[in-house]
Amino acid sequence: MRSLLLIPIALLINHKSNAQYVELDNPLQKFVKEWTEDPFLENAGISFIAYDLNEQAILADVNSNMALVPASTMKLVTTATAFEILGSAYRFKTRIQYSGDIDSAGVLHGNIYIKGGGDPSLGSSYYSSFNADYLDKWLKAIKDAGIKEVDGHIIGDASIIGDNMTSANWSWGDLGNYYGAPPCGLTIHDNKTTVLFKSGPKPGDSTWVQCMEPYVPEMFVYNKVKAAKANKDNAYLYGGQYDPMRMAEGSIHMGEEAFEVRSSIHDPAYLAAHELESKLAENGILCKYACSTVRRDKIIGNYVDTLERKSIHTLSGASVGNLAYWTNLVSVNLFAEHLFRGIGIRLYGDGSTYSSERGVRAAWTKRGVNMVGFQMTDGSGLSRANAVSARHLVRILKYMNGSKNRDGFKKTLSIAGKSGTLSSIGRGTRAANNLIGKSGSMTRVRSYAGYVKTASGRQLAFAIIVNNYNCTGYQMKQRLQKLMVKLADYNG
Repeated sequence: MRSLLLIPIALLINHKSNAQYVELDNPLQKFVKEWTEDPFLENAGISFIAYDLNEQAILADVNSNMALVPASTMKLVTTATAFEILGSAYRFKTRIQYSGDIDSAGVLHGNIYIKGGGDPSLGSSYYSSFNADYLDKWLKAIKDAGIKEVDGHIIGDASIIGDNMTSANWSWGDLGNYYGAPPCGLTIHDNKTTVLFKSGPKPGDSTWVQCMEPYVPEMFVYNKVKAAKANKDNAYLYGGQYDPMRMAEGSIHMGEEAFEVRSSIHDPAYLAAHELESKLAENGILCKYACSTVRRDKIIGNYVDTLERKSIHTLSGASVGNLAYWTNLVSVNLFAEHLFRGIGIRLYGDGSTYSSERGVRAAWTKRGVNMVGFQMTDGSGLSRANAVSARHLVRILKYMNGSKNRDGFKKTLSIAGKSGTLSSIGRGTRAANNLIGKSGSMTRVRSYAGYVKTASGRQLAFAIIVNNYNCTGYQMKQRLQKLMVKLADYNG
């Protein structure tokens, strides 16, 4: 028994990596094999594949069927599905509606509703000149309807996505920060606000919250942030959906007058209703009752869903193609989540995470992509419960290369050495301008996927996901860059 036990122990001691290789005889496969033997990858999970789109053949492969946490390369799945299911020209819509009757004096005996359609571009910083006058348009529609007074209130209706905005698998540390802003049926201002801090002149001094831009009713900050010598943002905000409190911890640079820290907001639909109520009041149209939301009225038993509503204005948001552009170029989580929920709404009339994942899986299964082992719990890749293999990603990239949506989809991808999240990759190498794709990163996760034109003129689709490496994120990025440059240099 003692001699038998020595065999697996010896194997463990001599084991260099967890990689398993497809038997391919070419210089690229040899390079990848050597690349995976880096000591920093000894304990890592690696999934990689390079696929020749011209020859319809695998060029290099390491554990390509291993499903790992993909981080933001999940956005490729979301945006590709949105192009296929929703179409690049589709626009989410927001409607102004009212219930009840308008009497001869212009008094509305009913409520005004802002019916959200899942548009993330409303008031967005990415669309500062697009629909920037949405409140003026809503005011005009209400005036044109003959409404001079409201014997009711303004109600934000975000029901198209449902009350549970947040993925069940998102980390608590992400939820209060701007990048963890959840999707809402009535999203506004990217569902975020900028908190301005003032800090004392010495390390360890207190800080003070000056204001929020935009102002968010009910929301307040429990501030524990301190001044520090380090000239960087080490402040973090914590808080969940519908909770108006944000707890701020960490530090900011000492002696700051207006240091910006961005936070998610707790109830976007309520903020939208508040803004419209304020706009009407400024123009002499008063409401009898304070603004609310469908969710809030349901909680207190004050919501009647059988009331007939009349639509008086429809505001179309940015197109799916344009939303996908920002989603992939600079990795906007919120836009990805809205596209994801939009897929569920289109296919099943339900914007829940469950229906949206079901829709994505069904869409690609119908298109001949093997989705065994694929797990999707959000559209952005923020969840660590996602599981995707390099082969999943490349199969979808291969399909999109032959799709009618190919050009639109490829235009959303960053260009190595030039734009988006790949702007620092491959500068001064053949990869610059010849590789397009999407990056992904979170703690102990780095990933890249996209297309590359090689030195020999081949068109490749590739994906690489690495989890749990034994080095810094920057060191892992440098190693992944070396691999991607090798793809571009391939002359076979």
